[in-house]
Amino acid sequence: MATTKPAPPARSLSRRSLLVRGASLVGALGVSACRKAPSFCDDVSTLSPDQRNTRTTLGYEDSSDQPGKNCAKCSQYLEPPRMDQCGTCKVLPGSVHPNGYCRAFTPKA
Repeated sequence: MATTKPAPPARSLSRRSLLVRGASLVGALGVSACRKAPSFCDDVSTLSPDQRNTRTTLGYEDSSDQPGKNCAKCSQYLEPPRMDQCGTCKVLPGSVHPNGYCRAFTPKA
């Protein structure tokens, strides 16, 4: 006569374990969402005087004061490989901030 083992009790999900797991998930999502654009992209130390003059002439600023117009929405903007880095531009020499603006703004089609 073979004896059968009783099935292991089903793991119940207590309120406490649900809250702990939920809080862990929210924390993990929050950390991944904290990846944001760089704080500034106005380092011109590697640019020539002519390149600096171009930036000045085009009126580049790291933060756009034009509603709906910023580098990320411009067809000249080239996105960086990572979110925490500065992008570049087809017209403006040097690094540019995704929230920046210059007079060469051309909306994406």
